[in-house]
Amino acid sequence: MDKNKELKQELEITEEPIEINGKVYPLWSQFVQQKDKWVGKTLEDFGDSMDRGGFGAQPMTTTIIDITLLPNGDKSAYFSVDGEAFGCGFDVKYGGVSAGEEGWITFGGTWGINGG
Repeated sequence: MDKNKELKQELEITEEPIEINGKVYPLWSQFVQQKDKWVGKTLEDFGDSMDRGGFGAQPMTTTIIDITLLPNGDKSAYFSVDGEAFGCGFDVKYGGVSAGEEGWITFGGTWGINGG
């Protein structure tokens, strides 16, 4: 099955999207509204190309404790996945989401969550 089709099936629209600063964020809202699906699962930071290639760094992992979508200034929102040891996030204008390896969802190309 196509990875992006699997991702769409994983993110079921169940509630109205969260509105921040007069804008609605349906994609990011699904992660926040369905955070119970992810809390207790794995957050992994793969690092960027310098970390992986130049320094040979291994990915860092932690257990997810929260997922939030909060105002970022008066024109945008900040999506964050917080773990016991660290968190990852981005301004929604600049971050993206894609299907990763089986069971994983990748954000911004450098970190991901596993719901398996």
